[in-house]
Amino acid sequence: MESKKLTRYCPICGCVTGKVIHTQYFQLSEGNPLPAICDYVVCDECGFAFSDTPVDQAGYDSYYAGMSKYADSATSTGAGVLPWDKARLEQLADHVAEFCTDREARIVDIGCANGGLLVALREKGFKNVCGIDPSPACVEVTRSLAKGDAWVGTLSAIAVEAGSFDGIILSHVMEHVRDLAEAMDLVHGLLNPGGWVYIEVPDAPRYHEFLVAPFQDFNTEHINHFSEASLANLCRRNRFVPELGGTKIIYSAEDMPYPALFWFARKSADSLQIVTDRALRGDLEKYITLSHDLMQRIDGNIARLIAEYPEIIIWGTGQLTMKLLSDTCLRTARISAFVDSNPINQGKMLHGANVIAGPEITAGNTPILVCSLINEASILDSIRTLGLPNPVATLLKGKA
Repeated sequence: MESKKLTRYCPICGCVTGKVIHTQYFQLSEGNPLPAICDYVVCDECGFAFSDTPVDQAGYDSYYAGMSKYADSATSTGAGVLPWDKARLEQLADHVAEFCTDREARIVDIGCANGGLLVALREKGFKNVCGIDPSPACVEVTRSLAKGDAWVGTLSAIAVEAGSFDGIILSHVMEHVRDLAEAMDLVHGLLNPGGWVYIEVPDAPRYHEFLVAPFQDFNTEHINHFSEASLANLCRRNRFVPELGGTKIIYSAEDMPYPALFWFARKSADSLQIVTDRALRGDLEKYITLSHDLMQRIDGNIARLIAEYPEIIIWGTGQLTMKLLSDTCLRTARISAFVDSNPINQGKMLHGANVIAGPEITAGNTPILVCSLINEASILDSIRTLGLPNPVATLLKGKA
């Protein structure tokens, strides 16, 4: 496996070369500014894993502002409306309450989605919490739900009136950020003396232990893949001292456990030495092998479906669908429509077909292929609730 000259230098150590461990293709929906092909690489120097994306930070900020999947509080994470999501946020609030005993501390949740964490923190006695999110829709929900301040913004563009903070929470944010060093520098500047940052991200060494969908974590949005060592390196390199860290299991959907890791790190005056991560590449190679095997199994089931039916409806336009349309025989299928519950996606075009809402389905004899594994159960519930007469197939079980 040869090294390549990187388009995006290592966002932790700045190394200019890395080894490609996987190349992923995506069939993007109309208006999506993110890359349709991307190399996933491991840094030759520090061992960090990341997407060698050519899109700059402004491109990602624009994507999250205009195409956020979190804007629908009833179906996404971040609001604490769904029981499993509320439990995740309450667990995080417990961690913060144990680490920070000052209930007067001014704490901001950057990437607050729909404000559920702020509600959980208030319930723990924190009186001075606020949120920042790139999505105007999420900010409106946060203001209503959390009954507190919230601003539209990103790590690279935070409203001046937000001021400074004693604590900053970055929960499932840093896996999305292209310019990590710049982001950490901004966090450093926003913190008062002695301030702290909490960073929680997906736990890349355990991807293979929690595999549900092929290459589910190698997607257009997750462009950084951390281990405990590499996340600590990010802190050390950028003037933060890691103080308390660990791993946890959270839920990405009902009955869908997902690995995460975290560090609390204290603001410091100086950078610290980093340590090369020599284990992450091997863990990710296990994940890649298992993903390839699962993709082949899904490809076979799709082939049988499209051999039987001249036309199909696809329910789901998410990350897995974008991969299947590139990597399996689904790219050759005649698709009459795509269905998605998120209003942001409805009305767009994907692979030459319209994206519609479930109630708009009129062709009762056309089979529906549920193109999600993580949200399969909720999609099947929606189909039953609508009383649709269509034959239904899933990716792993085939036609019901």
